[in-house]
Amino acid sequence: MKRSDFIQRLVDAQLINPFIGIVLFFVIAVCLFSGCSDLRQPVLSAVSHDRTQDGTVGFSGRVVGLEGESIAGLSLAIQHVMFDDYTDEAEWIQPLETETDEDGAFSFRGITPGQVQLILPFDIDTEKQFYVEPEDEILSIKIGEVTYHQDAPYAFGGITFTITPGVHIQNVEVKVRPRMRIRGRLVFNDGSPLADARIRISMRQEDLDGSGGGSSGGGTQTDADGTFTEYVSGGGLYTVTVAYQDLSVTSEQFVLNAGERREDLLLMFDSAPIAPVAEDVETSTPPAFDRRGVWVVNPENGHAYKEVYVEGPEEAKALATAENAYLVSINDEMEQRWLEGLFDPAPFWIGLSDVETEGEWQWDSGEPVTYTNWSPNEIFPDDLDDAEKDYVVKIFTGEWQAVGTESPFWRITRRAILEADELPAGALTAE
Repeated sequence: MKRSDFIQRLVDAQLINPFIGIVLFFVIAVCLFSGCSDLRQPVLSAVSHDRTQDGTVGFSGRVVGLEGESIAGLSLAIQHVMFDDYTDEAEWIQPLETETDEDGAFSFRGITPGQVQLILPFDIDTEKQFYVEPEDEILSIKIGEVTYHQDAPYAFGGITFTITPGVHIQNVEVKVRPRMRIRGRLVFNDGSPLADARIRISMRQEDLDGSGGGSSGGGTQTDADGTFTEYVSGGGLYTVTVAYQDLSVTSEQFVLNAGERREDLLLMFDSAPIAPVAEDVETSTPPAFDRRGVWVVNPENGHAYKEVYVEGPEEAKALATAENAYLVSINDEMEQRWLEGLFDPAPFWIGLSDVETEGEWQWDSGEPVTYTNWSPNEIFPDDLDDAEKDYVVKIFTGEWQAVGTESPFWRITRRAILEADELPAGALTAE
């Protein structure tokens, strides 16, 4: 079905301009996938519109798996989407969260009218300041007789649509599937696990037909049993390398077909257990943040940080200069994790760029680049050459991605983090 036909049919049903969404940012909610129940009767195909009295929007339906089975215990969120008109005075609208019941049913009420996005939220390990990705991905949403499919890549994606005030959309069917992943366990040569540690992963993927491949890398966290999870986006021949402090280990190459999961990867360091570094066992907990453009001081380095709304990186730099600050420089993993705990997982502009010399990344502050946190898998990939990607966004996972003016993240990233070496005089601070 053409998009224009889809839009017209939803306009007729009192929905306006629905389109496939790009996940914009965060929700802080528990996200778990608890399995599938018995096959249920299909949902009603008609769209019902009950009018709400206060002008807010209702949205309800059922989540099903690939075979139409009900998905129970799955967390969902409705995020208000604001692509334009970001200002320092922009109203913050709290995302709404819910969980499917034993029949896969869900219901949202009190949604502010306008552009909203149905997404699967992140979980947050508040103790370790670590974001846990959703285990599933949304494939499609059915409203009335119309089914709209999400374009790949699915990771973190949702369906974005606009609802008119006072409408309650009912009998929506949301179809999800488990995301592809590689789950491994790290142990030392005595069999003891590398528990609760920050690790670096490098992943090599080759196409099954030998036509191509690539490598990616990034950071993640092991649990108490030494287990880690990395989500991937396609089938192929995989080789996984994990580094921890001065140790590294590489897996044998293995096949992962489209839609499959590898759950039993075991990697052993050729070393006796070593003591964890400080970053593995302790990190400062940031204060509560009210999100209204206030400065917050990091007790580890004494620097102050502030969130601002901007149209792009150049405006962010101008705002920073006006406040005797600069776009944030992230110099080590401790600072990275502190920022992840302070600010939500929305995409933010950071102060890294290679505008002056292609391929030579530099901080806006002039500090040397001593730490990086590049995303192992590009979210919302584009067709730009590396030379066209001069700026960097901190994406939903906390990892970094280089972007250009034609990248999807350039259009949706409307926030930046400013940093100052000391609290600016007269600055509004968080209580």
